[in-house]
Amino acid sequence: MKNKLLAVSIVLFLSAALFITAQADFRGPGSERGQRRGGFLADRDFLPPRLLLQAKDKIGLNTDQEKKIGAMLEAHEQWAVKFGAEMKLKALKLRTVMTAEKTDFAKAEALIREQAGMQADMQIARLRLQKDVRALLTPEQTAKIAELKKDFRSRGRDHKSQRSERRRDRRD
Repeated sequence: MKNKLLAVSIVLFLSAALFITAQADFRGPGSERGQRRGGFLADRDFLPPRLLLQAKDKIGLNTDQEKKIGAMLEAHEQWAVKFGAEMKLKALKLRTVMTAEKTDFAKAEALIREQAGMQADMQIARLRLQKDVRALLTPEQTAKIAELKKDFRSRGRDHKSQRSERRRDRRD
């Protein structure tokens, strides 16, 4: 009886962890350090494609690059929405399996493994998009992006220290 309870607890914990990390607004480890989605796959000297388009004048994107990046981003986002819906359906199926009178551990394990694989597919797709966008850029544009990121990081540190000072002043 204790073994079954332990097994059910472990499966529930793993499924909850997978479900939470699959949510669109989950930021994951490192979010306090200013990292955005992508986690360990995020390139520190590269902006996400949407931000590249917003900073197109500073980077020096030409209209052809802008159109290609926009099209790639649109295609990726359409795929991500559909794929995200599939991931949520898998999470609902897992919840149904877990709340059944008798838990089918083989089915639960298969669903958990499938969710983990889907999570990996999503990260790989983001990485592939980043690689494809980077291939469109010139070395000069890549250098400008790295410089923009450095400026952004230093401004973030300045604002963080100012917030800390204001908090200390309020306490005093």
